[in-house]
Amino acid sequence: MISKSNKKRLIVQRLLFITILSAILLNFPIIAAVTRAEFIIGLPILFIYIFSIAVALIIATAVIIRKIK
Repeated sequence: MISKSNKKRLIVQRLLFITILSAILLNFPIIAAVTRAEFIIGLPILFIYIFSIAVALIIATAVIIRKIK
């Protein structure tokens, strides 16, 4: 059984992981690797990459926060 303090610590660790992951995925070298003059459905790949990462991070944060309740 996980105690309340351990559960809170685990949630904080997961949120910290998401923060670090977002900093890595939205860092210049990664974005530079994605920057191309190609389009998917009329949108540049860079826009699709940034939007997808943002949506994934928001969903992951929401799932972790929901576990608190």
